[in-house]
Amino acid sequence: MATYCIEKFENGAREMRVYWKCNKHVHDATLITAIARWLDRDYAPAGWTVRRNSYQSGQSSAPVGNNVAEYTG
Repeated sequence: MATYCIEKFENGAREMRVYWKCNKHVHDATLITAIARWLDRDYAPAGWTVRRNSYQSGQSSAPVGNNVAEYTG
């Protein structure tokens, strides 16, 4: 069974919950930067930053909602 990691990113008043399969990506500064760049490219306007202390790992299901995106990079 897949487990998911989730991190919140924000851009002004807008928030996006980004998730990925925990076995595919390691949670580190390189991943956070890659996700922020991906959000800047695909979810305007640019300027996405990670929200401190928002990381969750080992989730049994992916989040759902309007402000959710899956990172597969």
